[in-house]
Amino acid sequence: MTFLFGGSSAAPAQTATPGPNSWAAHGAAPLKSVETIVIDAPPDKVWAVVGDFAHYDWLPGVVRVEASGGNAPEQAKRRLVMADGGAVDETLVRWDAEKMTLAWHRDQDDAKRLPAVNYMTHVTAKPAEGGKTLAEWKGRFYRGHPFNDPPPGLDDDAALAAVTALHRAGLAALKARMEEHIPSPRE
Repeated sequence: MTFLFGGSSAAPAQTATPGPNSWAAHGAAPLKSVETIVIDAPPDKVWAVVGDFAHYDWLPGVVRVEASGGNAPEQAKRRLVMADGGAVDETLVRWDAEKMTLAWHRDQDDAKRLPAVNYMTHVTAKPAEGGKTLAEWKGRFYRGHPFNDPPPGLDDDAALAAVTALHRAGLAALKARMEEHIPSPRE
């Protein structure tokens, strides 16, 4: 196998020989989930909700949010306290009011809660026809088991299904909150 970067080589092709760390060259590839939903509310109103990193208590299963740092990237932190007694800690890494987008990552991986690791997500509110909003929730992640031959439940299919379900549930909760004005626990 020959890999060329930026041009050709006059040297003859050589076959790679697996070494003691050959497992490192294989394993999980990055996965991606992108989900969207149209919300019957103007983008600025949707952004007022999704852009408030400290108040995602409208998400399914979240009973309380403990937050600090406002909306300052790399400073804003939150803990989503879940109805099942668990918690999810996250850090804001991007917040752009002009583009109505924010991004965060999970601070620790918990494959029992989400069979994916290195989960990074973006939520964006975009203008849609008729004064509505196209809300987009996308994530990049790896399956819960990073090496070859993952056990059932920690493979690519399980990770993709779980993250897609997470994004869909979040978007459905956002749509319900905006269209039916379902109050957050703070209201």
